[in-house]
Amino acid sequence: MKTLLAILALVVAAAAAWLVLAGRGSESAVSLGPPPGKTTSTQTAQATVTLPRARSLEVWFVRDGRLSEALRAHAPTRRVATAALRALIAGPSRAERDAGLGTEIPRGTRLLGVSIKNGVARVDLTSDYGAGAGSRSLQLRLAQVVYTLTQFPTVSSVRFELNGAPVNVFSSSGIVLGHPVGRSDYESLGPVVQPLAGRWRLLAPAPTAAPAARASVWTGRDLLVLGRVGHARVFEAYEPRRNAWRRLPPPPGPAGSGPYRAVWTGKEMLVWSRTTHAAFDPVTRRWRRLATPPAGPAPAVAVWTGRELVGWTGNGAAAYRPTTDSWRSLPPVPLRGDLSSTGAWTGHELVVVSGARSAAYTPATNSWRRLPPLPEARAGATAVWDGREVLVVGGKNAPADGFAYDPGTNHWRRLAPMDAGRAGAAAVWTGKRLLLWGGETGSPGAFVIPPHGLAYDPRADRWSPLPQAPLRGRLDPIGAWAGRTLLVWGGDPGFADGAAFTPSR
Repeated sequence: MKTLLAILALVVAAAAAWLVLAGRGSESAVSLGPPPGKTTSTQTAQATVTLPRARSLEVWFVRDGRLSEALRAHAPTRRVATAALRALIAGPSRAERDAGLGTEIPRGTRLLGVSIKNGVARVDLTSDYGAGAGSRSLQLRLAQVVYTLTQFPTVSSVRFELNGAPVNVFSSSGIVLGHPVGRSDYESLGPVVQPLAGRWRLLAPAPTAAPAARASVWTGRDLLVLGRVGHARVFEAYEPRRNAWRRLPPPPGPAGSGPYRAVWTGKEMLVWSRTTHAAFDPVTRRWRRLATPPAGPAPAVAVWTGRELVGWTGNGAAAYRPTTDSWRSLPPVPLRGDLSSTGAWTGHELVVVSGARSAAYTPATNSWRRLPPLPEARAGATAVWDGREVLVVGGKNAPADGFAYDPGTNHWRRLAPMDAGRAGAAAVWTGKRLLLWGGETGSPGAFVIPPHGLAYDPRADRWSPLPQAPLRGRLDPIGAWAGRTLLVWGGDPGFADGAAFTPSR
């Protein structure tokens, strides 16, 4: 609860600053990919985007002889280039050093100034920056500055100065710097893992304001989104083929205040909340009421088994069968949970995770069984079935890794680490990869919004970043896999925009 209150307080504090940025497109922090194209601006000022709280700067350090990214939160400022360079020169934090990050920038180096004009950042550093070292160390310290500055849309290359004098040859190693340098000049020092190839596009504007308590399903044709705006419910559909939204009739009954849970049966959208138990048929555009479920409030986890909606509320579980329009109570669950619990349907059983404990429900035997505990607790994680394992990733205050459960071996394994942990992210399975977008990382008082999404390949046990989306980061966006495309939309606080990412392969 304390962590949740800390998150809410931070989101409220950041909301005003976020709203200032409405309509400006993506923020200045971008992905690990190539630098943005050159700007046509003739201004010499630094990047003018105000950086709100809970947003991140990319700061590039060194791990195992190559560049490695760290994310840093920063107070609102219009001088984001200066903020990023100062964070870089200050060096890795103790936690980052414990994680293996270091720096080649010598102690005593100070930033004397930075200006940006026509896509070139001029960086003036004290002479300590050029202190003697091996050629690779010198190349890495140059690359650290270049990668840190080219995260901003207004910067495509960097020109170095020392104590106010342009640098044409860097140090006694003879490194030529008589021209601006960009990321392509240091590609061999960059991260081994490159961004997943693909393209983003913006979705058409939705017809209503951003809803709270969102739930959604993908029907094979449309993304159906149900939520609440004020005391009224809103229901709408997005059709990717036409890139268009349309309003739909909201479900019967009071709007209520709790979250919605929804599943797609192949014919209907089944909705379960504290006050709403209903089914929507897209063909007839009509809702029908369902009987009140025996398990009470909205479930923490809800899945469609192919025959039934199975929901686990944390205190109990129930199943609804559309063919008989009836509910049944399930046997007692061998663990307790809350709305931060997670779960996934494997095709044979529902696997649920609450903290470090897990259990599985098998409809064929109408029974639960305890599973081995996770190696570490994962509150607020996301679970996805990849066809072989249940992938449990992210979570509040969690390390930047996850776990996979194999039902065949009844064993958990640890996944390769991500570049940053995630909580409140959209997660989808594409048939080949787990895609994550949005969410936050950090600890109470130091949350940041990662600047890009992630892709996980279970066969290679490897994460890679997604290209930068044309959206600002946010908490709890809707995510859906539309056959070939990742759809993300909405999110907190108060976002009503969305985008689609189509991988190239």
